[in-house]
Amino acid sequence: MKKISFKSLITLVLAVSISGIVFFGCKKANTDCTAIITVKKLLDTMQILQYADVIIAPNYPDVRVAGKSDASGQYQKVFKYEGILDIQVYKAIGPNDTLRGTGVIRLKPGETVSKTVFVQ
Repeated sequence: MKKISFKSLITLVLAVSISGIVFFGCKKANTDCTAIITVKKLLDTMQILQYADVIIAPNYPDVRVAGKSDASGQYQKVFKYEGILDIQVYKAIGPNDTLRGTGVIRLKPGETVSKTVFVQ
């Protein structure tokens, strides 16, 4: 039976330790930024606005995102990078009448940011 020398044992422990640090220490940080936009009426702030059109970053074609709020008045989108983006919300309520609102949202890496936009 072969004995392991003290020098070989130290080398083995160091190699395993360094491998563990590199493997577990180099995790990629979560940089996804989640934006939750809630649409409410300005005159009655308790009343949500369902199925309103939401546009995030309307002036930037590379970032622009458009969608509709759901039945709870919320629109959710995940962005890959942080940023400060404009929000436009509108909903037609008649042939000649539209509710409109604007806002700004600051996206932070690894966080969920909620913003309420009031329309009138």
